Amino acid sequence: SAMAQELLAARSARAKLEESVHTAFSRIAKTGIVDPEEASHTVHAISAVAQSLNTHALFMVFSQGREAHAPLSQHALATCSFSMILAHAADYNLLAIQELATGALLHDLGLLHMPAAILQRVHDTSTTLSEQHRRTYEAHPRMGAILLERRGGFAKTVEQIVAEHHAYLNGSGFPEETGGAFTSDMTRIVMVADRYDELLTGFGGASPLTPHQSLQRLYQEGQDGRYEGRLISLFVKVMGIYPVYSYVQLTTGERAIVSVINSAKLHQPIVTITHDPSGEAYIVPLVIDLANQNEEAPPRAVRSVLGTIPEEFERAYH
Repeated sequence: SAMAQELLAARSARAKLEESVHTAFSRIAKTGIVDPEEASHTVHAISAVAQSLNTHALFMVFSQGREAHAPLSQHALATCSFSMILAHAADYNLLAIQELATGALLHDLGLLHMPAAILQRVHDTSTTLSEQHRRTYEAHPRMGAILLERRGGFAKTVEQIVAEHHAYLNGSGFPEETGGAFTSDMTRIVMVADRYDELLTGFGGASPLTPHQSLQRLYQEGQDGRYEGRLISLFVKVMGIYPVYSYVQLTTGERAIVSVINSAKLHQPIVTITHDPSGEAYIVPLVIDLANQNEEAPPRAVRSVLGTIPEEFERAYH
C-alpha cells in the first residue's frame, strides 16, 4: 500500500509540473522569448517536487504512462528530472544542479521553431529525411543556444548544455562544430538523461521500450562509446537493472514487485512476492532478498519484467 500511495503522489505531482512546463513552452513557441526568471522558477518547482518525493517513485512516474506523441514539454520535464537524479548521485552541489537542470529543461529549445513536417519525419522511420531537412534538424542545438545568448541572463554552462547535448563522445554527433571530447560533465549527464527518455518514448521512430529495456540499451550504447559509460553505470546503479516498482515474474512462476535495490548485486533486488505460480494472491506477501535466500527454499531469480505495479493495486489505495 505504501508503494502504491507513493506512485499516486508522484503521478499527481508530475501532472501539475507538466501543466506548468507546457504553459511555459507554449509561451516560448509563441513569442520566441525565453525568460530566465521563468526558467529559474520552473526549475525550482521541479527541484522542490524531486526533494519531496521518493527518488524511485519520481524515476518511475517519468518512465511510464507517457503518450506516444506527447508534447515536447513533457520530454523536457522528464529529461530535467532524470538529469537531477543523476546529478544528485554524482554529488553535485545545489547551485550546479540548478544550472544543469535549467540546461536540461531547455535542451531542445531549438525544436520549438522547427517545421512540424521535419519533426514528423524524425518520428517516422518509414520516411527518410532529405539532406536539407536533416541539416535543419541537426541545427536545433545551435538554434537553441543562439536564442539563449540573444536573450541573456543565462549561465554559460546552460548555453553549453543546449548547444552540445548531441555532441556524442565518439564523434558521431551534431552540429558539425561541436566535439564530444570537449563536452562538460554536465552536458554528458544531460545526454544520458535525454537518451534514456528517447528510448522510453520511441523518439526517432523506434518502438518505445520499458524502463528495464531502456537501461539495458543505454548501457550498451555507453559501451559503444557514444555516451559516458561512467555516468550510465552510476545511473543504473542508483535506479537498478530492475527499477523499484517493477512488476516481475520469478523463475518459480511467482509474481513480485521490486521493493529495494541491492547496489552490490543489481540483478538480485529485494522483492515483495504477491502471487503464487498459479496466479493466486498470497494473503500475506513474501519479502525475499534474492541475493540472500534461504537455502531450504526454492531458488528464486527474476525471469522477466511484466511492467510496473498493476493498476489493481493502485486503485485499492486511491
